[in-house]
Amino acid sequence: LARDILLALAAAALLWLAVRWALRPLDRLRKGVQARAAGDLTPLAPRGLPADVLPLVEALNHHVERHREEAQARRRFVDDASHQLRTPLATLATQVGYALRESDAAAQREALLAIKSRLDETIRGTNQMLLLARADSLAIACAPLDLEALAQALARRSWAEASERGIDLGLEGEAGPLPVLAHAGLLGEAVANLLHNALRYTPHGGRVTLLPAREGALALLSVIDDGPGIPAAELARAGERFFRGSNVHQPGTGLGLAIVRSVAARFGGTLRLAAGPQGHGLCATLVLPLADEGLPAGFGANPESELKVPGR
Repeated sequence: LARDILLALAAAALLWLAVRWALRPLDRLRKGVQARAAGDLTPLAPRGLPADVLPLVEALNHHVERHREEAQARRRFVDDASHQLRTPLATLATQVGYALRESDAAAQREALLAIKSRLDETIRGTNQMLLLARADSLAIACAPLDLEALAQALARRSWAEASERGIDLGLEGEAGPLPVLAHAGLLGEAVANLLHNALRYTPHGGRVTLLPAREGALALLSVIDDGPGIPAAELARAGERFFRGSNVHQPGTGLGLAIVRSVAARFGGTLRLAAGPQGHGLCATLVLPLADEGLPAGFGANPESELKVPGR
């Protein structure tokens, strides 16, 4: 009995030593992760780890890499946003100082109008940055909605602005209901940004056309204008945050297309950019997968009730 007990104890000790030796790489990995700084998102080194653990390490590295990319994008966004806000605020301070020193009423009114214009642009840029942050990270509830009805509602809202600018705004095509699974507010803001850009850069007497269509299992909404467009060499970069074409001279934030691209990606879609008809202007197409659930009952009767655009 004593011999058997000694053999059992020796076997247990050997087993404990073997397990400790086999788990040493995992223990080193644990200590290495615990010793990392909070902002250290470098990949874990798989060297010396058991083969059975390598898939777990690869999955962790993939997760860390995604967080690293998001952190870098967030850092770039904060840096760019702070720069975008500092410039108009400094301009506003200069314009206010000029208006206070001006004694002529007409000149003072002109300065105040310039301040209002700059302030409106700053407010819009701030709202765009906040919307872009919400589109990237906000938890939203999606529901089936009609993309064509949404386009009709936004076109009616923009007719007054188009008329003031002397632009022919129209809605063409007979695609019928285009049910997509999305959030009405975010999707409405995306389409509104496409319309705003088209109306802003189209010259007096130009045309802006909304064209809903189907393409297999996809719903398409194109906004076509005959403005300056985007140079062909820069089309690949269009849609990046704060990027603006080299042929654009009007003030702006460069966030309109970035918002559309981010919202489209949030709902499983994309943004296509190409030259307009005959190579003039721009054709921006929002592409979303068609919803299988169909439309809510009575939705098409009043699309305005479904459209709640944030920041408007």
